[in-house]
Amino acid sequence: MRDAAARGRALSRAIESTLGRAAFEAFRATSRAFQRDRVSCERFHDYLTAVLHAHPGLLLEVLATLPDDAKRRRLESLASRAEAAAASAERDERASDTVDPECRVEILEPGVVLLRGALDAETQAWLADEAFRVGDSSGDDNQDASTTDERAEGRRFESDEESKARRRRGFYDVVPADDPASAPVLRLNQGTRGRVILPIDRFPERLRRLTLSCVALARSATRETPHPMPAMRPTTTLVNFYKENASFKWHRDSEDPELQRTNKAPPIVSFTVGLSAEFAYKRRFEDAEHASVRLDSGDAFLFGGPARMIAHSVLRVLPNTTPGALRGRMRLNGRLNVTVRDIGRGVIDESAFPAYRVTYGGEESQDHV
Repeated sequence: MRDAAARGRALSRAIESTLGRAAFEAFRATSRAFQRDRVSCERFHDYLTAVLHAHPGLLLEVLATLPDDAKRRRLESLASRAEAAAASAERDERASDTVDPECRVEILEPGVVLLRGALDAETQAWLADEAFRVGDSSGDDNQDASTTDERAEGRRFESDEESKARRRRGFYDVVPADDPASAPVLRLNQGTRGRVILPIDRFPERLRRLTLSCVALARSATRETPHPMPAMRPTTTLVNFYKENASFKWHRDSEDPELQRTNKAPPIVSFTVGLSAEFAYKRRFEDAEHASVRLDSGDAFLFGGPARMIAHSVLRVLPNTTPGALRGRMRLNGRLNVTVRDIGRGVIDESAFPAYRVTYGGEESQDHV
């Protein structure tokens, strides 16, 4: 026991020396929340990876000194899978073969890149199927793309609260119709819009590869410009579903305060599937003028670096614009917006669902929806 206490103190000193006092205090607060079951194993793993990715020795020591055997085994399993996925992602980032070779790259302004037609018809249909799979609130297995054995192994260490949250937090419920002869109704969790927030590994690995391929293409297109697109490490997926004619208010997306005022913030990668949308953006909320662009099914829109904190909105989802190849393939007519993010050292506040709230170093980001 004495040796374990000494080992823990030595580890604390090493982490404080590496991260600095302020970041260490945030690390300690997050660790305590994890030990008290206020932060899930998946969220704590993502946090450890973001904070200590450059110091693998310290990360391994944190895992080794955890007093809870079940949590330690779960984190070690997540770390092993993440390492394999990272190696695969690194290989895939070098080859953009998951992006339609016919796509057109448009640099709209520094940090804003549109990949027109990035997803071919088959990929659009696949992404729609996966988005509705993870968005179904009623199923137990709807939010995990791994094999049955992997699901069973990973969920052995879930708390009752984690299990209930996983089952209830999709973007729609399947509700029986008033007429028993009619098909069930899909009810969205935000009226004309539905939302679900997930770690990216709840999707098949294909989404991570596709995201990194889009980033690699945008980085290549902007390499010789004054503001090349930064790299990213996909961690979080936000799925929004809009009915036709729906809109969404002006807002900015959460980002680490340490990166907000730099030109190095990793991009957000936004995929559109289904109906087209008129998307608007501007540098500041108070700007009288804004730019707008039509996003069609299959388009990928990226904003990062100097444009990471642009204000943006969905002005309107346009009726009758679903491409023919997708008609009948989506469970509900509308626009799917699958957004992949790198939240770095951020921790998602799951208690705020379906609102999107991220804390950095224990403080909530001021920009959120």
